[in-house]
Amino acid sequence: MEQINTNLVSYCGFYCGACPTYIKGKCESCKGNSPKCAVGYKGCKVRPCCIEKEISSCAHCNEFDSVKDCNIYNPFMIRFGQFITRTNRRKGIEMIKKKGEVEFVKFMTSKNWVTIKNKG
Repeated sequence: MEQINTNLVSYCGFYCGACPTYIKGKCESCKGNSPKCAVGYKGCKVRPCCIEKEISSCAHCNEFDSVKDCNIYNPFMIRFGQFITRTNRRKGIEMIKKKGEVEFVKFMTSKNWVTIKNKG
């Protein structure tokens, strides 16, 4: 039976277990503390926010009803990038809130997705 590793759920709702950079051993996800952690690690504002709040992802934050209301989570450049790539990490956070990290990992593993894809 396949092991479910919820430590591969990023703070912002990505699933690192499907990331080619992680799979090749060039990244240790954003939850580690080495220089090999996450591509956007140094510029990420979400990671330090979650660490300060002692939560495993934005899904566990109770400051906002939705991450779309959080300026740290939802800056313009992230929204623009998601528009271009037709992805939506917010949907990952919403899935984690609704179904939990284990079900999120199972879903993302079944699709082999790093982030939720928009239909279109």
